[in-house]
Amino acid sequence: MSSIPLKHERRVRRLPPPRGEPFYTAIHWTGWRYLQVAIGYILLVPVRLLLTAILLSPVYLTAKLVSMTIEEDENGMRWHKPWERKLMQSVQFFGKAALWCMGFTRIVVKGQQAEYKDARFLLISPHTSIFDSIILGSFSFGCVMSLKSNLKVPLVGSLLAASEAIIVSDKNKSHQEAVSDVIRRRLESPRATIPVVIFPEGTVHSGRGLIEFKQGAFKYGLPVQPLVLRMGKDPNWTTWSYHHSMLSSFLHTLACPYNPLEIQFLPVYNPAESEIANTSLFSKNVRDYIANFMGLPASEHSRVDMDLMGIALKHHLPHWAGNVEYGILRDELSLNSQCLKDLMKKFAGLKDAHDGYLTAEDFIRYLRWHVAEDVMKLFNLCDTQGRGKISFREYAIAYADLFRPYCEEDVFVKRVFRFLCQAQGDAAQTGETSC
Repeated sequence: MSSIPLKHERRVRRLPPPRGEPFYTAIHWTGWRYLQVAIGYILLVPVRLLLTAILLSPVYLTAKLVSMTIEEDENGMRWHKPWERKLMQSVQFFGKAALWCMGFTRIVVKGQQAEYKDARFLLISPHTSIFDSIILGSFSFGCVMSLKSNLKVPLVGSLLAASEAIIVSDKNKSHQEAVSDVIRRRLESPRATIPVVIFPEGTVHSGRGLIEFKQGAFKYGLPVQPLVLRMGKDPNWTTWSYHHSMLSSFLHTLACPYNPLEIQFLPVYNPAESEIANTSLFSKNVRDYIANFMGLPASEHSRVDMDLMGIALKHHLPHWAGNVEYGILRDELSLNSQCLKDLMKKFAGLKDAHDGYLTAEDFIRYLRWHVAEDVMKLFNLCDTQGRGKISFREYAIAYADLFRPYCEEDVFVKRVFRFLCQAQGDAAQTGETSC
């Protein structure tokens, strides 16, 4: 079989490596830490859980009462009557008392919340813990957004039904349009007096940096006010991410003798004309503004990275294999989330990739191509770091730059295309994929 040379114009872009691992939390265990946790679980956790449960009883009863009387207008917006608003203040009192029982005995509030006319959105970042929502409910900084299905969740559903929360239908094909329409109606209502509270990152993470902001709160071109939360002596204990579940982070926090909490309002961010015209620029500049204030790095990671990590772990790959910094691959290579998930499943299906890498020998074995020289040319193009092995991120970049644009040109590339994209049926012959 003759050699089929690769054309010179085929090149794989050398994108910078992912900036950090925002969805991975590593707790460093020491002898003292083990002793502290053991004592906390024996002495503190049971007492704090009991006191918190006692405090939640009046919260539930109050929320249930208000939910039966709260007014809902023709647009589905909920509005408190004056007496209901005062009654809900008792919920905030019990919420703060519950925080105290959970170990947040020192709560410091810095800065000042802007008036509604000056900032229609309150952006809470970084979003790292289940306690973020508890803090929000205890201080009532504004109206939250929630899916309609959450109304069925015990206690949480009652609190949502008793508040001026923006309730949207469960996710469907027109979910984003529906959410935008509901927010717009809320902003345009003359009865609105409190800002819309949004977690712009859209998911929890380790808090060691800020990830990509979703653009929902920025498409209206209105001023926003950031709210920064800092909690716990060791943030690794309170954060909820991979290798540190919601339950373990909650219980570990209760096991700590005390957990400092700092709530800080930053000055209102007023968008420039260029930011009003460019939603993506607006969201990135606000994220960088918060990151610079906190002294944290910013990256283009998103929920997709966490989903890819989940697929990697499910297929016995190391978690870092799914850490690709999705925003970079989407913007630079036009790779969508479903395409990357499909590629990850294919990559994970190669038995020799379980250490997170593919070698040149893996290429030769799986391509079953007899001209080793061609396979090595291909492998060297993919191996942008020159390590003698390629990661899933390099694999995805190679697919986008090397194979996707040229999959119709010759038999060799078609064969490699089938190897990389795991196409099915007729799509495997034509190179057509969801990518």
